[in-house]
Amino acid sequence: MNFLTAFIRFVDNFNDRMGKTVAFLIYPVMLVLVYEVVMRYVFNRPTIWAHETSCMLYGAHFILGGAYALKHGAFVNVEVFYMRFPKRTKAVIDLFTWTMFYVFVGALLLNSLPWAWESFTVREFTDSTWGPPVWPVKWTIPFAAFFILLQGMTKTIKDAYLAVTGRELVVTDINTTAAN
Repeated sequence: MNFLTAFIRFVDNFNDRMGKTVAFLIYPVMLVLVYEVVMRYVFNRPTIWAHETSCMLYGAHFILGGAYALKHGAFVNVEVFYMRFPKRTKAVIDLFTWTMFYVFVGALLLNSLPWAWESFTVREFTDSTWGPPVWPVKWTIPFAAFFILLQGMTKTIKDAYLAVTGRELVVTDINTTAAN
């Protein structure tokens, strides 16, 4: 049990820190977009790089924030009946429905790795006039999929514990592990 709680603590803390760090990518996106609007509409001199830069930054912001969102329960759920169930029943249902999560995230990880690797090996650039490198952004997909997969594993462990014992597994700081 100590290994599982240490794993959960590590993944939760890592994804929490990563999510809070990645959240700051929204500021360069805003700056680039404001700069583009000013250049285009005030000075009538649009840039060739702002659109691609903002898309790449926002794409990285979005995909890398997925594990943070999963940790904090920020994904949309269809809860018409689900919300009426007791926590233990929800945990049992989640153990079965999370197979779809693992199929999706596993496919995302397995398909994006060769795609990102190929992009890296050829040092891929976009076909635009500006032509920035695209391979760093492509690598955010398998990295994010891996972090989301780890966060999903912590949810599965917590659900299994709740389904078996009827108590929630609460993992707090390094010195405290409690079952409620």
